[in-house]
Amino acid sequence: MNPVGLPQPIIQAKVPSAPVGLPTVRSADLPASLPDPVVSDVQINVQAQAAEQRRFETVQRLAQDIANVFIVGDKRFTIFKDMSGQYVTRFTSLRDGQVTYIPEPELFRMQSSAQNSAPALDIKI
Repeated sequence: MNPVGLPQPIIQAKVPSAPVGLPTVRSADLPASLPDPVVSDVQINVQAQAAEQRRFETVQRLAQDIANVFIVGDKRFTIFKDMSGQYVTRFTSLRDGQVTYIPEPELFRMQSSAQNSAPALDIKI
C-alpha cells in the first residue's frame, strides 16, 4: 500500500474509436429503403367523393329527424350547398308556408342537444 501523500503512477488506457459492446453497422448492411406509397389522384378523388356523400347523408338524416318532430309531418325540407361549400337546409311549413333556413353546423348542434336531453318517460310497447 502507498502511504498517503505519495504520488500515484499515471496509467494511460487505449480507448477504441467505437463504443465497446455495440456493433458497427455499415451502410451496405442496411436494408434498402422502401419506396414511398404512391396515391393516385383517382384514389384521392374517390375518397373525397365518398366522404362528401357520407356528409350529405348525415345532413339529410338530421333534417329528416327535425322534419318528423311532429307525427303530422307538416314540414318539407330541401338541402342545398352554399358558395362556401356548407350545406344549408330549408324547412318549409306545409300549414302556413313559413320558411326556415338552418345551416349545417346549427343542424348538428340541434341534434347533439336533442341526444343529450333524455325523455321523461320511456314507453315501450
